[in-house]
Amino acid sequence: MTTAGAILAALGLAPLLASGDLRARRLGFAVWAVGSLVVADSVLSGFITDARHTTRSHPPLAAAAVVVGVGGVAAIAWLAQRAPWLYLCAAVAAAPIRIPFTVGHSSANVLLPLYVVIAGGAVGLGYELLRGRDTPPRLGRVGVVLAAFVLWSAISLAWSADHNRGGVDVLFFYLPFGILIARLGQLRERPGGLRMAFAVQLALAAVFGAVALWQEVTRTIFWNPTVEVANTFKPYFRVNSLFWDSSIYARFMAVTLVLLAGLAIYRRLTVPIAAGMAGLFVAMYFAYSQSGLLALAMGALALGATLWPRRLTLGVAADAGALGAVALAVALARHGANRVTSDRLHLIRLGERVVEHHPLLGAGLGGFARAALAGTAHPFRLAGAASHTTPVTVVAEQGPLGLVLYLLLIVAVFQAALRPAGDRGVRLTLLAAFTAILTSSLFYNAFFEDPATWILMALIALASARPAPMRERPA
Repeated sequence: MTTAGAILAALGLAPLLASGDLRARRLGFAVWAVGSLVVADSVLSGFITDARHTTRSHPPLAAAAVVVGVGGVAAIAWLAQRAPWLYLCAAVAAAPIRIPFTVGHSSANVLLPLYVVIAGGAVGLGYELLRGRDTPPRLGRVGVVLAAFVLWSAISLAWSADHNRGGVDVLFFYLPFGILIARLGQLRERPGGLRMAFAVQLALAAVFGAVALWQEVTRTIFWNPTVEVANTFKPYFRVNSLFWDSSIYARFMAVTLVLLAGLAIYRRLTVPIAAGMAGLFVAMYFAYSQSGLLALAMGALALGATLWPRRLTLGVAADAGALGAVALAVALARHGANRVTSDRLHLIRLGERVVEHHPLLGAGLGGFARAALAGTAHPFRLAGAASHTTPVTVVAEQGPLGLVLYLLLIVAVFQAALRPAGDRGVRLTLLAAFTAILTSSLFYNAFFEDPATWILMALIALASARPAPMRERPA
């Protein structure tokens, strides 16, 4: 049932991402909703059982949770209709927040606030479709390719080596984030809309940075005992702020720094902006995340490439590549490839093993770890076999077609950002932030799993779209 529901929901998502026909979008929304419920019932059966047990044991607490949840969804649905750009701000605010959530024997760090925001947006979208007041999306080619990628990912569940893991990916990432970008794709121009969203991002970064600096001073770690134990045996102390993973925290800060740099370049560099960038960089540095620092460097290089002459850009890129090659060669000579890459080389070799055994269709969505360890002495040590490189994961799980769609999606985003339409500074700054996430995903597999990826894709498509014609709403 998981596969059927996922394919059904992905088919329904397609017109919401790429079509302006009202009837097709109404049907698509209904199909997406039914398919999502089927996937949820299949994937969360154990969780639902635990929730029922908890509800019987603590009825007042369960009732309060239902009231708060329904009230939150209703409030967000109202906000999405009355103030769509504030809905974007709510999505930006909720995107990095993962809450430890336990029901019965089930526990996870869940993007619970974001799911409330997405549910509210979905309810608002359904209401608008029902009333005939729907606004067509302006995602362009990005929406078309993304719809194709999500559909192929859902189809690959049919032969996934880890059907449960693939179902989790569909339910918690592809389907909800797909409806989120469909909702954001309906936004129309509003003076100050992006400024409000950026202010929210900057405020979050300031809070996360302050917590990280406090952790550095007090030598205190939240949430993650693994980082705490590692700090005991390392000569340096890694912070993780309010995130579970230090690298995810560093990536969030890198994206914010790139956005700030774009603001300084295309608007005006002021003393507060310079001071803010310095403070955020210091707070980010103590995460000691190589992927985060590289993401920041590539985002800055993307910004520079939009300003410098072509020869200077090529020269800087060549010099950076040469210095990186020399540093890598020295590190490899001293420590070996696997240690230098933090075990990434081993994981890439596991990906090669999966591709070798599943060359045409891949191991199916979510099947990387189980397929990589099949036939080995330890086939159940799945946590240590999770890929940290998005392109390797895509080709290993979704095969050559999945890799082609993934690359086409990246090309579509870059084409949209480089299209001569809208505010050039906004387009190129958003593209630089997207480049930072894309770079990080080459070393830490969280591209499609990061809601910031989907939000940036939507904003890039909107920033490059032609101004929408004014339409009168029916009385």
